[in-house]
Amino acid sequence: MKKLIIFLTGIISINLSAQDLRFGISVDPMVAWFSPGSKHIKKDGSGLGYNIGLTMEKYFADNYAFATGISITGLSANLLYEDSVYIETVEDGTKQLLPNSTADYNLQYLTIPVALKLSSNQIGYITYFARIGIDVQINVKATADASDRQLEKDNVNKEIGLLNFSYFIGGGIEYSLGGTTALEAGLFFNNGFMDVLNNKSYNAAINYLSLRLGIMF
Repeated sequence: MKKLIIFLTGIISINLSAQDLRFGISVDPMVAWFSPGSKHIKKDGSGLGYNIGLTMEKYFADNYAFATGISITGLSANLLYEDSVYIETVEDGTKQLLPNSTADYNLQYLTIPVALKLSSNQIGYITYFARIGIDVQINVKATADASDRQLEKDNVNKEIGLLNFSYFIGGGIEYSLGGTTALEAGLFFNNGFMDVLNNKSYNAAINYLSLRLGIMF
């Protein structure tokens, strides 16, 4: 992972060749789930989410580009707490969940990707691509519901860390509409490698699979 971060940082610092930037808009439906890293909590199902934002690409060599952008990511996933747990809410203070309660977390992040994109030569109207990189995410909003009804869309921002990091890998196709304009479709997997919970007794990362639907200009 350290080698990947160093490599991507090096790509950013390259003196990019004088080619035009490409910009795009994407809407990505996704499925997310927690990956617990401590005892007495378990993944309890997945949830639907979304990623909506702008992308930017800059080619520094034939078929190779630095890619970044900014987007809003909404993730929903469930955790089962085998023991009683205290959850701190913004409006109503600390609430206690009963043993074997499931908390349904809805998280919203501001996401900034840092990635390397590899593209094939255009074949007819189609170009194939792969993208690998890291997502840097800033917590914007977090709410939760609980199966024991102790939480009902409560603001649990204090329970969620400010920052989240994940690496992603995926690929897809671009269908040319003429010039640099193209429709884009792809499939990506994000693997979280940072604990998203602020609770010292528990830790869990979050993973998701997303379908890229976008247009590049």
